[in-house]
Amino acid sequence: MPDEFAGVRLLGPPETDGEYIALSEHELVHLHEYTRIYAVPGLYEHVVQDRLQCTSPQVAAAGFLRAAARLGSDPDSLTVLDVGAGTGSVGELVRRGGVARVVGVDSLPAARAASLRDRPGVYADYAVGDFLRPDTLREALRPYALGGLVSAGAFGGTHATPQALDNALALLPPGAPVAFTIHEQWMDATDPDGFGAAIERLVADGRLTVLERTRFQHRVTTTGEPIFYQLLVGETG
Repeated sequence: MPDEFAGVRLLGPPETDGEYIALSEHELVHLHEYTRIYAVPGLYEHVVQDRLQCTSPQVAAAGFLRAAARLGSDPDSLTVLDVGAGTGSVGELVRRGGVARVVGVDSLPAARAASLRDRPGVYADYAVGDFLRPDTLREALRPYALGGLVSAGAFGGTHATPQALDNALALLPPGAPVAFTIHEQWMDATDPDGFGAAIERLVADGRLTVLERTRFQHRVTTTGEPIFYQLLVGETG
């Protein structure tokens, strides 16, 4: 454990009403208080990836690279959109996999600042915006011939909605590889407003072909319980 994080503790029920990080005796931060967490270099990775064993970045990046290979897309010719880019771990992984350019998008200015601070050079560009209000993002992304999409945990819950997924996919040409992870609780196809039903509509409309759909352990909670997500790997239509 890095010395600067030696005093960091993870808290959850019954001690609190949610998942928290105790940064010190006097400072308690909710796990999803991203602006505060991103302000400390390396803290997000230490807590979420190291302590809580989050695998979504690796799973999403590997899924995207498999999709590109299966579709015959040459990674070193692709410009890939990273939705919910956060501090840049997914972008870094797909770049290591040979992708030429990655353009990040996140709704939080703090995420952009943390990524540029901690992973300079990973992104060709990094826009701040919300795919529920895509007009500004379309303008920011206009210079780039996007050829794929990757996202780790950005869709679902209090994050991006099915409409945001629709709007993001609409920026891609037919035949583009895509890979994204979503909490399995949002994938119930009987919920007309959920992602399960949204994926079915995208498939029925010919806008998405699902190449893989697998369940995996996204991370554990601060009390050690597993959280499961689904990986969707596909091709735009």
